[in-house]
Amino acid sequence: MIQPLKETLDISLKEISQYQQGKIKQVKTNREWLDNQGGILPQSILLICGASFGGKTTELDNLRSDIMNTSINEDASNYVWLSNSFEMTSIQTTLRDLRKMFKKSFKELLKDKFSEEEQEKLLTYYSNKTDGRFFVNNDSSNAEKLLYDIEQFVASNKDKRMVFVDIDHAVLIMSDNAGKKMAIDDFVEGINKIKKEYSNVIFIILTQLNRRILSRIEPKSNNMAIQRGDIYQSDTMFHISDYIYGLQNPYYFKIEEYRLISPSKYNHLSHRFTPPNKNGKVSLYSEGCIFVGVLKDRTADFDFTDLYTIEIRDFEKKESIVNTTPMFDEGSPF
Repeated sequence: MIQPLKETLDISLKEISQYQQGKIKQVKTNREWLDNQGGILPQSILLICGASFGGKTTELDNLRSDIMNTSINEDASNYVWLSNSFEMTSIQTTLRDLRKMFKKSFKELLKDKFSEEEQEKLLTYYSNKTDGRFFVNNDSSNAEKLLYDIEQFVASNKDKRMVFVDIDHAVLIMSDNAGKKMAIDDFVEGINKIKKEYSNVIFIILTQLNRRILSRIEPKSNNMAIQRGDIYQSDTMFHISDYIYGLQNPYYFKIEEYRLISPSKYNHLSHRFTPPNKNGKVSLYSEGCIFVGVLKDRTADFDFTDLYTIEIRDFEKKESIVNTTPMFDEGSPF
């Protein structure tokens, strides 16, 4: 629809005023790389990418938990979340949650009855999951059907403070004769249309990295850094997404010293610095963390910091022991 610029400018200035007054709020994520600018803006698309065993689904689980936590977002009791999980069955998802919660193997969970203490924890878990804020779709479908179902859900919750829709993951959207790329492009363009029509929606998409990134695995090398072209079917998703970050687990590939960086730019990672080389560059010890590479943030300054870590467990090197609260549960497979 063509309209005078004045109309759209008036709407934008009104929204900015509502942010300033606290009537509209950014969504806190408990992640420095997103919260540096105050959090995620409504009407946004967040893309999380990574290779297999990079921690994408675990990160989504933890991100969902943090966003829906009322101690992080005071309005979270008025949020709703739709999860479109196309890879794992419902029982697999539940077993994964219980494995992290009870620190047990799948075999133990399916064999041993819950103790009284575990039953109390299970009751709390059940209560949190069934408080009316969470919804799930486990049936993979084509882009047209999926977009229809998502828009119906968003429309039916237009009175909520925020509506979150995650897709785990984009590659599993069913394709027809036009091919996988066309199916993903159609879907991403469709959710971009929905995000513009509803002021309270945020989409979170998980996607794979192309296999070619595996050919660049080498220690102390910036060849390992995730690049725009590494995102599977990257063009449309990269252009349309508002926030993009990639996850890498180099230690899984036996890379103990990751990348080669200028220490002055990444002082927040100093606990992982290796001794500098003759040019003053350092690498990063990879044990016990997932590396986060920020590829895009529409709200960030031009020289935004592009590298962070998710600390899985305490990391020790000769000089010090760093104690952090891991965002990944100790039960994660990393």
